[in-house]
This record gives sequence, C-alpha cells and structure tokens, in this order.
Amino acid sequence: MEPRCPYYKECGGCNIMHMSYTKQLSFKEDKVRYLLKKFADVEPVRVKPIIPTTQFGYRNKVTLKVREKMGFYKKKSYDIVPVFSCPVAHPKINEIIQDLSKLEFVNIEEIIIKATINDETLVVFKATGEVDEDYYINKLQNIVTTMIVVYDGIPKVISGPGYITEKVGDYYFKISSLAFFQVNTVGAERLYNKVKEYGSLQTNERVLDLYCGTGTIGIYLSDACKDVTGLEINGEAVKDAQDNIEMNKVINVKVEQRDVSKEIDKYENIELVVLDPPRSGLSKKALKNVLDINPNRIVYVSCDPATLARDINLLKENYEVKELTPIDMFPNTYHVECVCLLMKK
Repeated sequence: MEPRCPYYKECGGCNIMHMSYTKQLSFKEDKVRYLLKKFADVEPVRVKPIIPTTQFGYRNKVTLKVREKMGFYKKKSYDIVPVFSCPVAHPKINEIIQDLSKLEFVNIEEIIIKATINDETLVVFKATGEVDEDYYINKLQNIVTTMIVVYDGIPKVISGPGYITEKVGDYYFKISSLAFFQVNTVGAERLYNKVKEYGSLQTNERVLDLYCGTGTIGIYLSDACKDVTGLEINGEAVKDAQDNIEMNKVINVKVEQRDVSKEIDKYENIELVVLDPPRSGLSKKALKNVLDINPNRIVYVSCDPATLARDINLLKENYEVKELTPIDMFPNTYHVECVCLLMKK
C-alpha cells in the first residue's frame, strides 16, 4: 500500500508502513513463531494470535534531533530528515512539532515531546550550553503543559509541574522527563491486562517485579495479590514509582533501588516473578537470581523476541513455556512486544 507518511522513504522511524495493517500483524506473528521455534524450540502452537492496537496516532513520545534543522534520523544514518508532522504520533505532538518548526534553537541538540490521552503535554530540551528559557516559555506556554531543560543530564523545570499524568485502566501514572513509560498507551493497557491474566494471582500470593521502572505493572497487579516488591536500578524511576504508589493509594506495593544484574536479597515465598528487562534481555547474574528465587510462575515481558528466545532457552531446564502472546506496541515498525508465561516444571 502507499505509505501515509511523506517522509517514509527517508525517515528511519518506520519500516513496514508499506504493508497493510492486517499484513503487518501476520508478519510479526510469523516472526515471533519462527524465532521462538528456532532459538528455544517453542512449538508454534504456544504462540497465540497477536493483539492489535492502533496503526496511527499511537505514539505518546517522540525524540527530535536538532542540528541546524529539526527532525528524525534518516535510515541507517545520522543525517536528519526535517519533519513537520508524524502520522504515528499523538495529534498534540504534531501540533507542538508545527510550533517548534517556527522557532530558533541555540545550544539544543535534542527535543523530547510526550503527550497523554487527556492531551497533557511535556517538552524536554536537551542542552549543550546555556538556553534562553524565557524564549521557549513565551512561544510554547499556550500548548505545552510543562517544559524542562536538561543541563549536563540534570533536568530543570522551567514551566509547569515538571511531569504529566497518564491513565491506564483504573490507575494513574506520573510521567517525568527522563523516566521510561510505554510509548503506546492503548497497547500498554492491553499488555498489562495480559500480564495480569498470565499471572493468575491469588489474594495470598506475593509478586517480585524485576526491572519495574516507575512501578506501573506492580501497581496494576496490586489488587489481585498479597503484595508486590519492585526492583529498579534507575533512581529517578524509583522516585516516580513511589509517587505513583502514593497517587494510586496502594498500600501493598513497594519499590527498591537495586541492580538486578548484581547480587540481590533472597526473596522468599514468591509465587510470581514479572520480568521486563531492556532489549538486551537478562544478564547471566539476573538469570541466576531468578532461578534462586525459584517462583512457581514467571511472566516475561520482552520487546525483542530474539533475546526472549535466548533467555527461555536458558530457563527451560526448570521452566516450561505455557503460552506466549505478541502485542503490536509499535505499528508500522518491525518491532513487537511479547508476553510469555513460564511455569515451573
């Protein structure tokens, strides 16, 4: 099909927009089945039909590069494609891109724009030197909820509260300047629902949430179990997680700042471990930590089916893959999220 985006042939963001959405979904489903069979000997029947989301307007975050012009990287290049709108981005993000395209940028190398379902917006300017903060406040204050300039890795709020709030299911989550949040809000709700379904939790069971980020999954599971302990290495994410716990008035979730790839405490009587590691998957030490915890069930959330297959192959002496569901968190790209349920043998 003809791609909706005028920058598609140059821009490195999307790579399968030339496929119909139906074809994109079958392509990703086949890819997951192939990789899991090849690298972990998981039978294709274990992989369930992919859960679709929305093909356009789904991204709640974009990152624009600034170097004389503003836009996205070209395919396989660090050259910049000037962009004035992005069909996969939230409509509010496109409004802000239009306004930004009229401005001048001094000592700014990158601009991050985030938006929520309720049209709250956040703009982050990553600076290489002093920035005329008042200039951007005056130009953008009517459309941007909060603005931040990051100097030497340290965020400085120049307008608004410094964060925006997103609703997923019955819960609200704080999104600050540098903390991770799923880029597809509709997809995030479908993902968390699948994690909850696979968790099959009882009210007396305990959960360990590894690589928990801002605590979103743990909070989402909190009403179905006894308690949740989240571990996360990023200090800013831990602060956001604690704010999210307080905002949602949950009393059975706590988040600790720990590196899962190093020695961690012995957590006992854990029925379910939730894993949501980075694209690189589990380190050898993290894998050993999971086996030492010895939960009855593991729900593994992965944005890379190849590293997921590698890790399943290392876990399968002790755990059996019961079911795996792909979720289309990134329409128009070849990326696909997976949620996998493993049961102790």
